[in-house]
Amino acid sequence: MKRISKLLSMALIGGLLLNSCSSDDDIVDPDGPQAEGDYTNGFFVLNEGGIGKNNSTITYVSNDFSIIDTEIFSKVNDQPMGDTGQNITFTKDYAFIVMNYSNLIHIVNRNSMELVHTIESGLSYPRDVVVYKDHIYVTNWGDGFDANDDYIAIYDLENYETTGTISVEEGPEMIIAENDKLYVNLQGGYNFNNKILVIDPVSNSIEKSIEVGDVPSSLEIEDGYLWVMSSGIPSWPEDIEETAGRISKIDLSTNEISDEIIFPNITDHPSSFEIENDKIYYFLNGAVYSMETSAEELPTESFFTLSEDIFALYGFELEDGYFYTGDANDYSSNGTIRIYNMNGELVDEIDSGGVNPNGFYFND
Repeated sequence: MKRISKLLSMALIGGLLLNSCSSDDDIVDPDGPQAEGDYTNGFFVLNEGGIGKNNSTITYVSNDFSIIDTEIFSKVNDQPMGDTGQNITFTKDYAFIVMNYSNLIHIVNRNSMELVHTIESGLSYPRDVVVYKDHIYVTNWGDGFDANDDYIAIYDLENYETTGTISVEEGPEMIIAENDKLYVNLQGGYNFNNKILVIDPVSNSIEKSIEVGDVPSSLEIEDGYLWVMSSGIPSWPEDIEETAGRISKIDLSTNEISDEIIFPNITDHPSSFEIENDKIYYFLNGAVYSMETSAEELPTESFFTLSEDIFALYGFELEDGYFYTGDANDYSSNGTIRIYNMNGELVDEIDSGGVNPNGFYFND
C-alpha cells in the first residue's frame, strides 16, 4: 500500500469511520447481579470533545430515557476528565476510560463513577483496553511521525504497574479477548493497514497475522467466529488507491478466514458493524443495511435510512432492539443522540451533553 503520514491517516480514518473512536466489543457482561448505584440501569454516552480542548465528558441516560445527567465524571470526582475520550471498557465492577490525547486511563466504579486510579505512565495515544485475567492490555498508536513505535502496553491488574509491551505494526485499534487469545485489528496509521493480530497472552507474543480488507474498523465475536468489517480506503488523497469495504469471517478454532464478502463498488465504505440475533447490521451511504449471518451476498436494499436531520454521524450502536446514533453536529457544540426502533422510526432525540458523542456503553 502507498504510505502517507500517520497524522493525515488519522484524520482520514476519523472522518471515514462512524465509530472508529469507540469499541462496541469493549462491553464485558458481568457475572451475576451488579451493585446498585446512581448510574446503574442506563447507558453512558462518551463525548470525545475536541483535540487539545480538554473538554471530554460522559453523559448518563437511564434505560427509559427519562433521566439525563451530564458531565458525571467531573461532578463525582471534582476534576476534568481530560482530552479526547476514546473508549470505555467495562469489567464486573469497573469502567476503564481511555483518554487518547491526555495519555491517561481512568479506572472508575462503573455504578458510582468514583475514581479508583488513573494510569499515567507507559501510554502514547492509547486507543482501547481489554482486561484479561490479571493483566490490562492497551493499544497505543505512538508518535505520529514514527512509523515503528506502535505497541500494546501491559499492566498488572492489582497494582496498575507496567509489566511490558508488545511491538506491533501500524494502527492497533480494538483489542478483545476470546478463547485465551487476544485479537487486535490494525486499521491504519502510517499506512492504511489491513491485518488482524492473534496474540498469546501467556508469552505476550504475536502468534499470527491475518490479512483482511483495508482499514478493518469493527470486530464482533459471534458463535465461534470473529467477524471483521473493513471499510476500505477512500479516494482522497488522490495518490492513494481506493478500495472497497469487505466483511471477513474468521474461524476462531483455526484462526483462518472461512468466508469473505467484498462490496461491489470501490466507493462502498461501510462502517458501524453490529451483530444481534444472527443478523448483521452496518451503515453505508446514509442508511442502515441488514443481512443474515448465513447470507452469501450483500443486501441490495437498505433496512432503513437515518434522519435527514443528521449532520455528522459520529457514534452508532445497536442494543436491545434500538439503534443509537451520535450526531457531532458542528464538532464544537453539543452533539445530538437519536434513538430508532427496529422499524427505523425515531423514538427519542436527546442533547448529548457534550462535544462529539462517539460511543454508547450500557451499564445494566
